[in-house]
Amino acid sequence: MIGLNFVSALEPGRPRDRAQMPRAARVRSLAVAARTALQVIGFLSLLAISALVVSPALRATVGEAGSDLWAYFGDSSADPAGDELATRQGEPRVERPVVLGPTGGNVATYLARRYHVAEGAVRVVVAAAQSAGKERQIDPLLILSVVAVESSLNPYAQSPVGATGLMQVMPGLHSAKFLNQDANRGALDPIANIQVGTEILGDLIRRGGSVERGLQLYVGAGNASDDGGYAARVLAELTRLRLAAGGEISAALAQALRADAHPGGEPAERDANSLPGGPGQVALRRPDPA
Repeated sequence: MIGLNFVSALEPGRPRDRAQMPRAARVRSLAVAARTALQVIGFLSLLAISALVVSPALRATVGEAGSDLWAYFGDSSADPAGDELATRQGEPRVERPVVLGPTGGNVATYLARRYHVAEGAVRVVVAAAQSAGKERQIDPLLILSVVAVESSLNPYAQSPVGATGLMQVMPGLHSAKFLNQDANRGALDPIANIQVGTEILGDLIRRGGSVERGLQLYVGAGNASDDGGYAARVLAELTRLRLAAGGEISAALAQALRADAHPGGEPAERDANSLPGGPGQVALRRPDPA
């Protein structure tokens, strides 16, 4: 009956018949067509709801699809100053797509191009730095600067003395900071590595009284007259990251290219490998005396 009413209501008829049809009859015809269309839509909606109720598997599939759509097309317009981040469950995970605000996205693009790392992986690192920085009240860009100088964003980097991961954490010295996670495996986990490294960096900054002094302690040069330019190098990368965060990605990359071409030209760009013993001497590997 519904199908017949719907067809008859939409029957166009001959142009001559439509022209001769009274106005009131035409209005009634349109009303019948609209009512019939709504009935069809309601009937199909009822069938769809019934299918979701009866089939848990179908319900789970639809829910997952909705989560995926939200992850890709949801609200990611974060405040550039605060730069909120979002994932499906609200926490960065390597296997999940990470949605960053404009500032974080700019930083991820710069780091990906600068260090030739897949941007999807870099976004996880940026999100982890934002989360750890918020928890420890440290500038996330400073954390990322240390990551860049220490490992060039290689989560599997390891020094000759066993310093491991993005922030070159020494698992044997700081195993307790990995909580219930095995320290050797945790040091290779980008999220855990950044959390532990940030915790120690924050402690050293508070102990030293300034960011620059904290970086000197971090590199194990607390009692040395020269840190080999390590702190200056981290701060130079921090300057470029801030430039990129503001949208000047090309300018930041140009500065990085000049710094790489003349690594010994300025103190800010001297390699920390000039320290005695090479790159394995940060405070996470050789604790500075209290």
